Amino acid sequence: MGISIRQVHKHFGGFVALDEINLDIPEGELTALLGPSGSGKTTLLRCIAGLERPDAGSIHFFGENATNKPVKNRGVGFVFQHYALFKHMTIFDNVAFGLRIRPRATRPGRDEIREKVHKLLAMVQIDSMARRFPGELSGGQKQRVALARALAVEPRVLLLDEPFGALDAKVRQELRRWLRYLHDEMHITSVFVTHDQEEALEVADRIVILNKGAIEQVGTPEEIYDNPVNPFVYEFMGRVNLFHARFRRNESGAEGKAEMAPGQPPVSLFIRPHDIELQRHDEDGKGIAAKIIAHKVLGNRVRVELLTPETGEKIEANIDRKTWRDSKFNTDDSVYFRILGAKVYKPDATWSDYVI
Repeated sequence: MGISIRQVHKHFGGFVALDEINLDIPEGELTALLGPSGSGKTTLLRCIAGLERPDAGSIHFFGENATNKPVKNRGVGFVFQHYALFKHMTIFDNVAFGLRIRPRATRPGRDEIREKVHKLLAMVQIDSMARRFPGELSGGQKQRVALARALAVEPRVLLLDEPFGALDAKVRQELRRWLRYLHDEMHITSVFVTHDQEEALEVADRIVILNKGAIEQVGTPEEIYDNPVNPFVYEFMGRVNLFHARFRRNESGAEGKAEMAPGQPPVSLFIRPHDIELQRHDEDGKGIAAKIIAHKVLGNRVRVELLTPETGEKIEANIDRKTWRDSKFNTDDSVYFRILGAKVYKPDATWSDYVI
């Protein structure tokens, strides 16, 4: 096991930032700490780094207790959101800094440092900029320098705090793919903090969902998205429609299909916008009447807002642009929608699949 976190608790005054955290981060994996603002993800990362000390609990690196070790003895590389580069140093000197300040006994020679820095700059694809200063680089280039600097000291653990948060959308997407490729090449145990669900789904081997200082769920991106353990995770991992529903009983009295119903619900029905299908006519009797009250073309998809006359609830559908165009849908049209997939959350805190 790479990093083992046991019963870690951290508070700031009366605010509990981490509440009895237990987590194993496998060696060589890229793990995302994902959650809303104030969920504790950055505090947990700083405790792993040694920048914060837990009030209780322990943190082990590769079987060794690192709870009270200072930052410099933990073997971690840290990449900050805002780069934290030395403005007065060249790119080469920024990357070489951690090697040059090592104790004399472990400090590489000048030629070895030069070779290593150029190799790292080539790896992050900015070797031609070695003699420039940070102010002459774009945001994406600065972040690559920050990563090269963190890797220069050969850390056992790489920690990244919102590494792409200060960049524009296109650069973020490029660096996500690049970070995933770089990790697959190096296999260094890595942990990164993000509040961006898409980023976590695209980059991470495993995702840790935090909320109010506690872990809600740990799993692969597919497990988290397809099988959320509770409504918080379901809603946090993407846009969702929430309906109040009841269960229709079949002739034998057994619980059958979930149906939408007005009033206080016995169950909650969670539906992703892409799991809603629009139809002109209710040919099989499984459709639900609605009116299109707004739509917005978003690239190759169309976001459609519906209103159900029976319950007065608003629903968001996300359909492909070709279907929208071929069906000649438009705002103010009366349509029917079908639910292709959903999760039913019952009062006893259990999930079940929606039965069509």
